Amino acid sequence: MPGDPLDGLDPEQHAAVLAVRGPVCILAGAGTGKTRTITHRIAYAVSSGQLPAQQILAVTFTARAAGEMRARLRQLGVGGVQARTFHAAALRQLRYFAPRVLGGAMPGLTDNKIRLVAQAAARCRLQPDRTLLRDLAAEIEWAKARVVSPEDYPTRSAGREPPTDPATVAAVYASYEEIKKRAGVLDFEDLLLITAYAIEQHRDVAEQVRAQYRHFVVDEYQDVNPLQQRLLEAWLGDRDELCVVGDVNQTIYSFTGADPGYLLEFTRRFPGAAVIKLERDYRSTPQVVELANTVLSGARGRMAGSRLRLVGQRPPGAAPAVRDYADEPAEAAAVAAACQRLIDAGTTAAEIAILYRVNAQSEGYEKALADAGIPYVVRGGQRFFERPEIREAALLLRGAARAADTDPAEPLPAAVEQVLA
Repeated sequence: MPGDPLDGLDPEQHAAVLAVRGPVCILAGAGTGKTRTITHRIAYAVSSGQLPAQQILAVTFTARAAGEMRARLRQLGVGGVQARTFHAAALRQLRYFAPRVLGGAMPGLTDNKIRLVAQAAARCRLQPDRTLLRDLAAEIEWAKARVVSPEDYPTRSAGREPPTDPATVAAVYASYEEIKKRAGVLDFEDLLLITAYAIEQHRDVAEQVRAQYRHFVVDEYQDVNPLQQRLLEAWLGDRDELCVVGDVNQTIYSFTGADPGYLLEFTRRFPGAAVIKLERDYRSTPQVVELANTVLSGARGRMAGSRLRLVGQRPPGAAPAVRDYADEPAEAAAVAAACQRLIDAGTTAAEIAILYRVNAQSEGYEKALADAGIPYVVRGGQRFFERPEIREAALLLRGAARAADTDPAEPLPAAVEQVLA
């Protein structure tokens, strides 16, 4: 039997759950029970009869997070709430409204953006390698997320470090859009843009969407980009039934166009908004939390005004040790040496974890551990040297090395350079 959604909450979580109507901003630090608070708030709103489940749209940034939210709501006895990513919600709506706004079925989604970018680059007389192709695709995604047209890109990209000169990026971007149009396909940014446009320009569509969804919850609001914000505003219309949840210190998608300013400026747009801060950290020891607070205390300007002062709720633990090194290889070697000392002292390798921010960082640590003869397992990804692209590169390099051995006219560095070109 589902429990009471008000049970097991701390005072701040309780206040957030009770703040059902009107604009609400929940500033939630890491480990403060954010997902629990969101789901209990929705469950309370539905079970208390204040909001119909079918009229709530909860937006998350990943399909996994949306699935977790739906599962937790089911555990609380609440069904019918739509918990989706921006793209999934837009896809569902555009498929339904396409005959009305596009004059036919919705075009298909491209399953290979890199291929289209490669065609666009070729039209612009470029011969990019894989890295440049990837970077061009990412730059086009950034521009579309920021609602920047090819014509405006050279000006709007000022201050960025584009993969090549801005005029060339703009030309590839324009060519990419033309190729996509001729192929009759959409990319994921188009989904959001066309759905927003349909609501903005078709009153009947706007009325139907806004009648269906009257209450919105947006998770990880610090990572919303201008295109997503435009769609959110189209959904809302002139209403204010919006709850946003986020923490500007956890912004991780700035490189793709995210703008934490929407979270920072929320109370300016909605002067009467309720603001609740979740600052009790249930994930880390007080020592780790205090170290995080010290790091974040360096924030200035608007970021400083929204800073949360977390308070660790777990029992005390060991004091963190902070080290700095000349470069990444030196850091990786030192980490491997520290692991070896722990193992020599009786700690099993399975009890030791190395955390890194992005998968690209794993190579240095894997090499250092392998050099030290320390067994390891990569969680949540492949070992660096087992990844298909690395295996392919190694195969080519070994072939180049053998060729260089038999052809003295071509030195090994030149052969390697040829492979990497």
